[in-house]
Amino acid sequence: MLRIAILSTVGTSLLGNIERSINRLGLSQVSREVFGRQPSRLPINDELQGQFERWAEEGGDVLEDAVKALSTDPAGFSAELNSIIAFLRSLPARHVINELRLQFYPTDTGTSRFCERAITEYLRRYGNEFRGLTGIPTSAALVVDDSVTLRGFGRDVDWFREGLVDLMDKFVGRVIELRRGGYRVVVNPTGGFKPESAYLTLMAMLAGAWRVIYIHETFREIVELPMLPITIDPRYVDALTQIMKGKGTSKGILQQLGIDVEDLADKELVGITDSEVHVKEWVKKLLEILTNK
Repeated sequence: MLRIAILSTVGTSLLGNIERSINRLGLSQVSREVFGRQPSRLPINDELQGQFERWAEEGGDVLEDAVKALSTDPAGFSAELNSIIAFLRSLPARHVINELRLQFYPTDTGTSRFCERAITEYLRRYGNEFRGLTGIPTSAALVVDDSVTLRGFGRDVDWFREGLVDLMDKFVGRVIELRRGGYRVVVNPTGGFKPESAYLTLMAMLAGAWRVIYIHETFREIVELPMLPITIDPRYVDALTQIMKGKGTSKGILQQLGIDVEDLADKELVGITDSEVHVKEWVKKLLEILTNK
C-alpha cells in the first residue's frame, strides 16, 4: 500500500485548450468573449491578468465554465492532469495506492492561478470520476492541499536571484516534509515556464523525490526522468557552513582550505565584498534544509 504525494507546477494549457474549443463547449457569453481574446498568450503585465486573479479568488461564470470543461475531459484540457493521470495509470499493479495527495504550484500570474483554481475545484468536486480515470481504488483517500504560489515564479528573470529562498522554503521544504511523513513524493513540472520547471526538477532531485514525471511534447507519452544522485560537493558544504557560522570569512582562509573562492562566486553560491565572503540567502536556506533532511 502506498501513500503518494504529487507536487505539480501549473501553466495555462487549460486556457489554450478552451480557446480551441469555444464553439463546442456551450460557454456563457462572458466566457466566449474572454477566451476569444486568447488569454493563454497574455503578457504578464496585461490588465486582464488582474481579472483572472479575481476570478481565481472569487469564482464566477468564467471559472465555472473552466471547471465544466475539465469535467468533460480532464486529460484533454489540462496538461497537468494529463501527466498525473498517465503516470498513475502507468504504475505496476503491485503499487496499490491507499492515499493520493495533490498540491499545485502556479506561476505568479493571474492566468496560472486561475488554471490552478479550476483544476483544484474539479478535483474536489469530481474526485470519484478522477479516481476512475487514474485507476486508483475508489476507497483511496484523495487529498487536495491548498496551492502555493512561489514569489516571482514565472514573472521575470529576477526570480532566479530573489525568489530562490521562497523555492527552498516552500517547495524543497515541502518535499522533505512529505518524505518524512511516509509519502512517495512525485514532482510534475509539466506546466508553466520551462526555465523555472527545469530548476524545480533539479531541486526535486536534491530533496530526494521519488519520481519526476513529464509529458513528452512530441510523443504525448509520460516520461519518468532518471533520479540522478545529485549532491553538493562536501568540501563546499563544509566551507559554506563555516562561513555561515560567522559574519564573514576572509578569502585567504578559504583558499588555505583549498576552496576556489572565485568558483563559489561564479556558481552564485557566495558574494564577495572586499576580502570578505558571504553566503547567499538562498544557499543558506538550501543548506539548512538539506543538512536536516
